[in-house]
Amino acid sequence: MRAAPLRVLMLARAVYPIHGFGGIERHVFHLVTHLMRQGVEVKLVIGRVAGSTPAAQLERIVTAASLKEHQDSYGSLLLTSRRYDHTSPLLRPNSILGRQINYPLFSLAEGRLAASVVKSGMVDVVHSQGLCAWGYACVREREPLVRRVPFIANPHGLEEYRTPDWRKRLAYIPFRALYSWAHRVADRVIATDGCTQDDLPKYLRVDPARVVVIPSAIDVDECLGAVRAETRVELRARFKLGEAEPKLLSVGRLERNKGYHLLLDALAELRPLLGPRWCWLLVGTGKERAALQAQAQQLGLSEHIVFAGALDDTELHSLYEEVDLFVHPTLYEGSSLVTLEAMIHSLPVVASAAGGIPDKVFPQHNGLLVPPGDTPALIRALQEALQQRAAWPSWGLHGKMIAETTFSWPAVARRTKAEYEWMLDAAASNHAVN
Repeated sequence: MRAAPLRVLMLARAVYPIHGFGGIERHVFHLVTHLMRQGVEVKLVIGRVAGSTPAAQLERIVTAASLKEHQDSYGSLLLTSRRYDHTSPLLRPNSILGRQINYPLFSLAEGRLAASVVKSGMVDVVHSQGLCAWGYACVREREPLVRRVPFIANPHGLEEYRTPDWRKRLAYIPFRALYSWAHRVADRVIATDGCTQDDLPKYLRVDPARVVVIPSAIDVDECLGAVRAETRVELRARFKLGEAEPKLLSVGRLERNKGYHLLLDALAELRPLLGPRWCWLLVGTGKERAALQAQAQQLGLSEHIVFAGALDDTELHSLYEEVDLFVHPTLYEGSSLVTLEAMIHSLPVVASAAGGIPDKVFPQHNGLLVPPGDTPALIRALQEALQQRAAWPSWGLHGKMIAETTFSWPAVARRTKAEYEWMLDAAASNHAVN
């Protein structure tokens, strides 16, 4: 057992609530705050936010994590930042080209800072998120002293490798080269799901012996605590849910890779089984909305489809409580936070067997799986699910149990801390031998 607290330097581009509500932003937020709850001292480096001081940003994180009354839980958190946006106003900072300019420059600045912190003896482990690994890897390769401190990296969903769009694949060639090399430099590389751990040697050419499975997680209390009775009443009225049966839900960006166009085709085939009052609620925004609306109209489904747009946390988690079945027909996926959200709200799930979803959805246990992009298989799975409606409460309970026991943040933070400790023991053994 270590007598002193573990000291971790966390390298990230963004964190909730400072930079937004996305999956990686929330991942960093929950990982950092749950590690702190377990006594880990975290130094967090993120992208700079104009017009905001580190003290103000720290206040926002502490408030969002409900750590306000526990000074000992966050008193050691050092929050600092580096400039991310080098292209605005000439180019959108997170466009494909914008990212390929901004991210490497930001990552290099972050890596130099990280190396100086490591050489000062202030941290025991360096943990990077996404392409933040690259800048630190550049410095680490040149400085033997820096290599003495264990380095663990999480590449997350590898969307740049999975996209079926040849134009994106071509545009991301430089990005993929940086990603791959940086993660080969790390001592350990995180696969966020057991069923996708072979993707890291496949795409990044990481040594399989360096891959460790630490799942992405969900904050159960946050999800269930966001539900409001008055919001549920308002949503039922807004979307006319009292008149609908059954109620299907999908949540995600309205982009081609989410497979919503395939689900529309499947629903058109299933009209006789669905009955006259069914509805499909689609939560999210994106460039495919107009095309999906036109497709729904052409198929004669418009009266059954609700394009709900963007919802805040209270609305979204309250809506999960108002529907019957969650459908996620994605063509490719990372770990899939929305699937976990649906499960924590006791919803049965019909989803593609893509990314990390097969680690979460088990056929006839808490839902059904289909091959990505296979419309006939999606039709068959939805038909099977609709014919087994009596099993939906049991599927929902099993899904909630899976989410709570395997994918909750306290469990995942403990697993992450244990990996840090293992890396430190391994490093100490190597130094003793050498």
